[in-house]
Amino acid sequence: MHEVNHAKFEKEFGGKVFFVYSTKSSERKKTIYNTEVIKQIRNEIIRLKD
Repeated sequence: MHEVNHAKFEKEFGGKVFFVYSTKSSERKKTIYNTEVIKQIRNEIIRLKD
């Protein structure tokens, strides 16, 4: 479903698209479920800066 839009974004801006999923940990707070994406995002930011 998102494949075409992600490819278009990558072509236009040169960066990858990431999904951050969260779960509700309390009434007012959410927790990132897929924490490995944080490292991937950091690596992508570094790659784009170079």
